[in-house]
Amino acid sequence: MKPKTYPSKRTRSQHTYTFYKERRTDPAWREDYLRVRSIRQRTFIIEIALGIIFIFAGILIFNESQKQITRNSNNYAANSSQTTTQDSSSSSMSKASKSEASSVNSVTQSTTITNYSHYNKYSGKYIGYANSYTLDFKKGTLTTDDTNQTQVYYFKQVILHPDDSLVINVHSTALQSIPSYLSILLVPANKRITKNWQTGSSLEDTTDDSTNRLSLATSDNNGKTYNMSPAYNAFSENSTSGSSSSSSYSTIFATTN
Repeated sequence: MKPKTYPSKRTRSQHTYTFYKERRTDPAWREDYLRVRSIRQRTFIIEIALGIIFIFAGILIFNESQKQITRNSNNYAANSSQTTTQDSSSSSMSKASKSEASSVNSVTQSTTITNYSHYNKYSGKYIGYANSYTLDFKKGTLTTDDTNQTQVYYFKQVILHPDDSLVINVHSTALQSIPSYLSILLVPANKRITKNWQTGSSLEDTTDDSTNRLSLATSDNNGKTYNMSPAYNAFSENSTSGSSSSSSYSTIFATTN
């Protein structure tokens, strides 16, 4: 790097500081030496001051940068937390809405049941006036308890209605004197039928709701449709007795307490 030079008032020529320093005792060059030394000192002080200013400016910029990074991080964390909270709240509201909708659906709509075993608490022997039936939800069967003509029916379809009543369509390769297709209208203990779900008309259940009870309906078209009116009428009329000479399908069969 080329040394810095300074003009001489004496010769009007450019010389280095070393040149002036070597002649500092020479009266002819003494004034130039002092002047150049003063220039160098002022330059040095200015450079030091500028250096200090740059250092402090760098420190301030660095600190502000760190503060900004911290603020950004805090804002990001706050936004993330808020977003998570909102998402959680939205998810909870969505779940609550779905749950509420599901509850409403369970109240207002009939549902087809595929897992019969969930309703095994309704299994048992249902006794009527002339005969009795054994209902088994685990096996999905209805068995007549007539010793002369015992017959097993198998579940085809189970429908749960909003009032917790169940309609269970069953079929069997029946004897000639026994229908091959039946529909079971079952109402659990402590529940009452509120309407005829086939016709949609309101119904007042007058039966004893302290026990599970059922009535039966038959089909005239091999299980395509069932005449449910006699079964529902049995509940509205509390039909618990019938003629021993008839099959008494439209009567109430109840489990023993």
